Amino acid sequence: MSFILRAAFWLTVLAFLLPAAGYEMDPQPAGMEGYSSAALVTGAAPPTEDIGAGEALTLAARSAQDVMGFCDRNPDICAKSHAIVGHVVRQTAHYGGMALTWLTEKAREHEQGAAAGSQPAAIRPAPSNGYTTGA
Repeated sequence: MSFILRAAFWLTVLAFLLPAAGYEMDPQPAGMEGYSSAALVTGAAPPTEDIGAGEALTLAARSAQDVMGFCDRNPDICAKSHAIVGHVVRQTAHYGGMALTWLTEKAREHEQGAAAGSQPAAIRPAPSNGYTTGA
C-alpha cells in the first residue's frame, strides 16, 4: 500500500509539473463550467478565479495531511491492510526467489552447454568447382 501511495504521489507531482496540453492553455475557471454535469449545478455563477500553483500545492498538502491521519481514524482497517501488504511481500519474496533460482539454473545449464559445444571445429576449404567468386 505504501508503494501505491508513493506512486500516486509522484504521478500527481509529475502531472502537476508537466506543461499543459494544447487544449488546456486557455485559463480555466475553478468551478464546474465545461463539465457535462455542470447543468446539474444551480445557483450563482461559477467563480472565475484561476487556481494558482500555490493554491493547488496548499490543497495537495492538506489532502496529504488528511491521508496521513487515516490510520489514526481507522486503526482496524490499517491493521488489516498491513497484514495484506505483509502477505503480498512474503509471497513476492518467496516466488521471486524461486524464479531467480530457476533462472540461475537455466543460465548455468546454457553456459555448460555452450562450453561443451565450444570445441573449435576444423576449418576445411570448400571444394573448388572451377568458378571464382567475388571481385
